[in-house]
Amino acid sequence: MLSKKRTLKIILWSARILGALVIIFLLMMTIGELFTDSNITAISTSDAIALLLFPGTIILGLLLAFKWKGLGGLITVGGMICLHIIRPDLASSVLISAFAIPGLLYIIYSVWSKN
Repeated sequence: MLSKKRTLKIILWSARILGALVIIFLLMMTIGELFTDSNITAISTSDAIALLLFPGTIILGLLLAFKWKGLGGLITVGGMICLHIIRPDLASSVLISAFAIPGLLYIIYSVWSKN
């Protein structure tokens, strides 16, 4: 059986690697959307909030998690929970929810490392 220290190290590095991949992907997706030649139309308030939550809180939370693991993980997972409350149609999408996995790993690491 793995020691607690080694298990925590595996969780932390998994969260860091997955988090970096998610950040890179979401930044590329967001920058690509900002620079497309699409018509600017008025969006609803719920859609504007959803855009702040995804990818905004995911990127912010994962960036903060490199320094403050628990806080960054909570921001990431909390933003995803709020997104699913505001847009329940997205709750059935496993791909959207998968972006919160690194945040969840950071929370697990933070809680287990305190004991």
